[in-house]
Amino acid sequence: MTLKKTSSTLAFAVLVSLSLPLQALPDSVGISSDINAELLDEHFKQGDYEFVISALEDTNSKTPEQYNMLISALMNTDLDDAEEIAEEFIAHYKDDYRAYHTHASVMGAQASSSIFSALGYAEKAKHSLEAAITVAPEEVNVYQALMQFHLMAPSIAGGDMEEAEKLADKIATLDALEGQFAKAKFYLEDEQTEKASAIYESLSQQDETKIRASYELGSFYLSDERYEDAFNALSALLTASVVSVEDTESEAWEAYEKNKSNLLYGKYRLGQLAVESGDYTQSGITALEQYVEEYNATNIETTHLPSLNWAHLRLAELRLNANDVEQAKNALASIQGEEDKRFAKILKGLKKQLNKKA
Repeated sequence: MTLKKTSSTLAFAVLVSLSLPLQALPDSVGISSDINAELLDEHFKQGDYEFVISALEDTNSKTPEQYNMLISALMNTDLDDAEEIAEEFIAHYKDDYRAYHTHASVMGAQASSSIFSALGYAEKAKHSLEAAITVAPEEVNVYQALMQFHLMAPSIAGGDMEEAEKLADKIATLDALEGQFAKAKFYLEDEQTEKASAIYESLSQQDETKIRASYELGSFYLSDERYEDAFNALSALLTASVVSVEDTESEAWEAYEKNKSNLLYGKYRLGQLAVESGDYTQSGITALEQYVEEYNATNIETTHLPSLNWAHLRLAELRLNANDVEQAKNALASIQGEEDKRFAKILKGLKKQLNKKA
């Protein structure tokens, strides 16, 4: 086992919650007609989670989409409530693997917020991911999620690199392209970087996979604090674009939604890289400005993406690093509502810095 994997169960918990984003559920019947889905989505985008919770918590016979949005909102306000609704989601949709994935995401978030309970929540996350395979053995997603668990979790929490490699091989039998991505992820975590880089280099030469390849490789380097390598991978996304698809029922929609999501997340990661490294400030500012603009305009599901509040907060940090006090103030003024305790701590520190420069 690598040093990185044994370093922190808490770090694993955060990675589990990030690697299992709450996604749109396109096969469901959708949000009911008496609740305006576009209105809810707009409030969620703006960080008005209480509005979303108030609109959905007392709704009877919730659809999977409604559970998904409600739990996403609750994860930003009260994890215990999110856990309760995630368990309710499974009870009502016990044959839908996505309910188990959502539950695993909540368990990962709970683990990250409680050092003493982290292992217990990790075990629950693993159980849900294994249950997802039982109910949907032909779905690539279920194997990807469990593989990610084994890659990220220390052995004490149930992680197993041999199991991860077996799952990567299984994914390859179901989908050759996804098998390449799975193998590349395995090689990265197994410290076989040259093998992983060779796969990602090949994938980055293909139009349909270049955005995802850049995003995944850059994100790994960022988590490993290899900032120059991360920048080299992620900076390609500044000039990348995705041809828009409007028809959510078309065959092209799923690929478009995933590609657009990877592009947006990659731009946010580039901004995050600039904050963490203290370098590439202007590129980070450009990336976050693009992120905010495209986030506001996109027609894809955004509940799994970093909120606009986080983007504005990171943008304010970079503006301050560039000694652009007025633009930093403007970025902070764009923040609406509240986020978690970590967000509040960073925000408080930024305000103090700005007051000193006033």
